[in-house]
Amino acid sequence: MHKRSVISFLIILGLLGGLMLRIYYLSGQQFSQAAERQAGLTVTVANIRGTIYDCHLRPLVNSGTEFRAVATPSPQAIAALSECLDKESLKELTSRLQAGRPVVSVINALPSPTPELSVYEIPSRYTGDLIAPHVVGYMDGDGIKGATGAELVFDELLAGCSGKLSVNFAVDAVGKPLQGIEPVVTNTLDNAKAGVALTIDKDIQIIAESVAKENLKKGAVVIMEPDTGRILALVSLPDFQPASLHQALESKDSPLINRALSNYNCGSVFKIVTAAAALEKGIPITTRFECTGSHSIGDVKFHCHNRLGHGTLGMLDAFAQSCNPYFIRLALQAGGQQLYDMSTALGFDRPIILAEGWKTARAVLPSDTELASPAAVGNLAFGQGSLMASPVHIAQLVSSVVNRGNIIRPTLLRGTVDSRGVLTEQAPAPVQTVFSEATADKLRQMMIYAVENGTGTHGAPSIGGAGGKTGTAQTGWVVDGEAVVQGWYAGFYPAEKPEYVIVVLAEDYEGSGGMPATTFRQICDELSMLKTLRETNGIR
Repeated sequence: MHKRSVISFLIILGLLGGLMLRIYYLSGQQFSQAAERQAGLTVTVANIRGTIYDCHLRPLVNSGTEFRAVATPSPQAIAALSECLDKESLKELTSRLQAGRPVVSVINALPSPTPELSVYEIPSRYTGDLIAPHVVGYMDGDGIKGATGAELVFDELLAGCSGKLSVNFAVDAVGKPLQGIEPVVTNTLDNAKAGVALTIDKDIQIIAESVAKENLKKGAVVIMEPDTGRILALVSLPDFQPASLHQALESKDSPLINRALSNYNCGSVFKIVTAAAALEKGIPITTRFECTGSHSIGDVKFHCHNRLGHGTLGMLDAFAQSCNPYFIRLALQAGGQQLYDMSTALGFDRPIILAEGWKTARAVLPSDTELASPAAVGNLAFGQGSLMASPVHIAQLVSSVVNRGNIIRPTLLRGTVDSRGVLTEQAPAPVQTVFSEATADKLRQMMIYAVENGTGTHGAPSIGGAGGKTGTAQTGWVVDGEAVVQGWYAGFYPAEKPEYVIVVLAEDYEGSGGMPATTFRQICDELSMLKTLRETNGIR
């Protein structure tokens, strides 16, 4: 009997113990949840991506600021915000506050101070008119990932450099902020000072954009340092602004296309390649041919822009006058294979890699099999036929002349930047020799002569001289009964010890494309003034 009582007691004791443990567990959950609520409610005020800089580490994004207010649910906060929000925005914010949680809002002015409202100054991604929009690019619709340009190419890097500002509020058991307790602010926005440095020079980009917009309706400008391959300015017109992408999408002129990286018919700027191929073949610069205004190869008749003919010319004058028949005969003497080999060595059969994941269109070149046809050689000799290349390809071509026959691949990446502003430079691309120094010297003198005495005189700068080559390329397109042609002016500045390669493309040149020679000349003059200003101020 006693044993049975003990067993019953132990069973009852076990049941009571289990019940107490269950009550403790449930209470613990409630206390834990309450404790979590007491631990606080965190509101993200801003999450900023890494910064895109120019070559002098001047920010191209995150350069402006905006004010963001964090309001707690209170009449005082709403009253303060009424001073800096329009009626519609205030109504929306008030509705959100009714949920009993803090709300973040962008404001245009500073409100009257009140404990229920905190205001923070935050970097703004795009402020005013964005410089180099086709290079910098823009974000996706959610503002999270890069969609084009450097924003897309360096998306992972920029996302990894993000900085954040958040505010943690102490809250009651139902999650409402407790009055009288200061929120805790966590600010890592300085992390976003890290990012990527482009080769773009902000001052030179502004010059290129301003001059291009004055003279071109549609087209592109590329300015490059020949000895480094760094692209200092890259302009595509028409351009766009991230704040008005909807307008750009609706425009028939396709402003979102980066024309500087797109393919175009090359025309006579390609005569630089033909001359290089001939000189490397051993054909003397003194070689003379007669131009009667046209030249026939079988059933195909090629015309010169001077229908009356230039008479008998040597290579120097033929280049300066951009004589088509002369260069057709020169190419035929050099041979189709020689012209093909020189073209491929100069990159006219591939895209140009500007950075990992960033490249131009792939240039289009007739195959060596096609160039077994004399007519195809004649067409290519002055940049017509199936040949197509981007303005960056033409800049690379001109730089090979300046660099004594060596190619340095164009680039848009200077390096990466840490949050302290320390730059780690990108290693330059290896140099490749494509023709001899002697050939380069001859080509350089031909280009200078063309500016001083030939078709390039309208592009002659006020001081310093220049070398250049004009081009007018037939496209085969007809718009409103008029043939569409592309206008080019490609050259270097100044004439002696060139510091810049400048390429101007005027799309639909004879329609409304503008004036490539004038654009080239004005850019040279502006660069000269910029150099003087920088030297005066001790800036490199």
